[in-house]
Amino acid sequence: MGGLGAMARAGYFLPGSHLSRAVGNFCRVTGRTDPWPVYSRMVDNIQATFLHFARLHRYGPAELVEHTVLDPAMEAECRRLAGLGRGVIVLVPHCAGAALSSARLNQFWPTVLLVREPRQPDRCQLMLDYLRKLGPEYILARNTPPATVMRQMVRALRENKVVVGTTDLVHSGPETIETQIFGQRIHSPGWPARLSERLGAPIVPGYIHMDGRQIRLLSDTGYVEPDIERSTQRWVDSFERFFRQYPSDWLFMLDKNWSRILADAATPSLASNLSPSTAS
Repeated sequence: MGGLGAMARAGYFLPGSHLSRAVGNFCRVTGRTDPWPVYSRMVDNIQATFLHFARLHRYGPAELVEHTVLDPAMEAECRRLAGLGRGVIVLVPHCAGAALSSARLNQFWPTVLLVREPRQPDRCQLMLDYLRKLGPEYILARNTPPATVMRQMVRALRENKVVVGTTDLVHSGPETIETQIFGQRIHSPGWPARLSERLGAPIVPGYIHMDGRQIRLLSDTGYVEPDIERSTQRWVDSFERFFRQYPSDWLFMLDKNWSRILADAATPSLASNLSPSTAS
């Protein structure tokens, strides 16, 4: 792991590195001046995550649970919402410890993970092996008909379970909703807002923060918002606050789609760069 971490850090300094460009754009957008520390901590988080997965495979989830905590605010919010009996939709971005954190959450409240499985059969089988060791139930979304996935989520919520989904994908599609983040228009998944409005199940925007080997589950206040667009924008706004506060946990800023969004957000518009004499 030390060798892989060294290689990942070295990649940051390669000429024309996508890594330094993406993290640099994020820092410019958010007014930060520490791109290298942000990236270096990200590598630390990835190394800690791989170590957790290795020990999970060998020893099971007990040690992982010991290193995972629910933030007091999230624990209090979950206790409040559990009494409603409608289940809860917890949304998280692609963080280093996102999947691992579900082992602890499942001990607190029965949890169902919405999982987009890999296309390759060998990678899919490996992922399933780890999911079984984690403990929560799961719904495979890639190769399952959307109507079946929706029925499974509805059933879980009606059984007063937590449905957890990673929702920081930005692909445009017929079921997406236009939202705004970092001053840029994106397309966000619409299923959480539609499912929440239909069943009255609260949406809880969450985040996974790593501090060394400790994995901490954070959350904002849960809500039910009948307006689909406002509901979706609300959890997107929550994600942006968490991204700004704990950027090293958000691995997906290196994704090619997010990299383009951050590049656009970091590039001043031509109009804003025109001098008064040029503009006249």
